[in-house]
Amino acid sequence: MNPATFQQLILSHHHFPSAILNLMQGFDVDVLRERENEKRWSPLEILAHLRDEEVEDFRARARAAFSGEALVLNLDPEGWVTSRRYNEMDPGAVYLDFARERAESCRWLETLDVKDFSRGVEHPKIGVLRMGDFIAAWRMHDLLHMRQFATALAVAAGRRMKGWRMDYAGTLPFVL
Repeated sequence: MNPATFQQLILSHHHFPSAILNLMQGFDVDVLRERENEKRWSPLEILAHLRDEEVEDFRARARAAFSGEALVLNLDPEGWVTSRRYNEMDPGAVYLDFARERAESCRWLETLDVKDFSRGVEHPKIGVLRMGDFIAAWRMHDLLHMRQFATALAVAAGRRMKGWRMDYAGTLPFVL
């Protein structure tokens, strides 16, 4: 990653909470808590996951790679959905926490130099991961969950418009 690409990544990273907010505005809390099915997360669960991953995974692990510290391996993102009761949380509070943590992450990222991205840390299951690997994966994590978030909202909204020909918009990536 060159310096210009990294600066663009930071800018995109900074704007991500606003993109999520723009998607969720206008939906009531029932839609934000609705799951596509029992195996899929609700939009609120996705948002809470993003908040917790911000603090406990990507930022912490990139910092560990930077400083050469050992990785904390007790992460359980799938278990947190129920153990932390994500779907019972206040969506506005979760969003504000996420936006605050993302701003903190961006402030830290702005202090970095791409020359340091090759600093690595041993992951006992997958080998050495460099700071740049964590930063690139962090950005990709956002984009993958943005797709998941938008799909979860589309399913919930589509259920409320059942009976109308929504396929006029194009092929729907889900069945209502």
